[in-house]
Amino acid sequence: MKITPRRRLPAITLFTIVSVLFFANSAAHASQPGEGTSWTHETESGHNVFALGAMAETRDPNNNVLVQVWRAANNTIRLSVGHGPEVTMAGATTYADPVVEWVTTNGSSSTFRVFHTGTNGFVFYTYVTAGTSDQTPHVQPEWEQVPHGVATPNTLPVSVVSLPNQSVLMSWRGSSSDEDWSIYFDGTSNSWNYPSTVPGARSESPLHLEMDLSPWNLNWRGTVVGTWLGTDGQVNLIRQTYGQSNWWGHEILSGIRGEGQPAVAIAANGQGQVAVRRAGDHRIALARIDANGGWQGGWDLETTGYVARAINLIAYQTAVYLLATGTSGGVDWKQSRQF
Repeated sequence: MKITPRRRLPAITLFTIVSVLFFANSAAHASQPGEGTSWTHETESGHNVFALGAMAETRDPNNNVLVQVWRAANNTIRLSVGHGPEVTMAGATTYADPVVEWVTTNGSSSTFRVFHTGTNGFVFYTYVTAGTSDQTPHVQPEWEQVPHGVATPNTLPVSVVSLPNQSVLMSWRGSSSDEDWSIYFDGTSNSWNYPSTVPGARSESPLHLEMDLSPWNLNWRGTVVGTWLGTDGQVNLIRQTYGQSNWWGHEILSGIRGEGQPAVAIAANGQGQVAVRRAGDHRIALARIDANGGWQGGWDLETTGYVARAINLIAYQTAVYLLATGTSGGVDWKQSRQF
């Protein structure tokens, strides 16, 4: 997407808010406020992007350096900086979508981490450095394995979210059960905590995590929001306050059945959006959520009737953007909400 700018711990208690269960596929036919009415092809160096699954992207909020990653047709990971040339990341083959998160800023240089699920189910990551004036990234050639036996089915992605002090929270679905797990990386000590299950989260895919990047000191911006598709096909939300160990604010966003991994994004006012592919026809359903609890109480279908193979949501300032991979593998984007 091209705009100017375009476009995470062990559990102790859980407070669950369950909406009235409604198991039919339904959605309102209104559009989300500020939702675009047309799609734009995602391009790198002027060429349309094709992916096997969802494209992931992140942006350094300090200097606007953009990094995008996706899985190419030969199960390699492709990376692009600022819509520049596609780079194949050496030493990585995956059957799942890679993810990327911003780490730190050093003047005009930005550092990012790219994570992927290996063909053996273990999770690996490496570092990428990019500058504001150069679209050729420096990629650390060695991939590091996430410790403590973290593994997932080799066709499932993980989800990561940036936290203060170069830290990160990662989630994944267990390799031997449908439980979802999380693990915290402490950027200060450069060490991984032991993993723990996310209470009440059972799914065929991992949580999708999101948290606004800056500034860190506002209360709502200390809230990590995770969403997953329950084993009954309904979208779930859960929250965690940064610096605390418990998950809270569990909600079921009833009224629609979904397929695959849903997505969530939080805009710069503490409000956000959830997206999911509707079961059966794979149209995209959208709903507003609040980082501190609550949601709009119903779903809206994406206005153009786009049929998606995979989806992602990205928030920049007060706008949310929808990245969608179509049935042919082409990646498209549009604005999906304005707050």
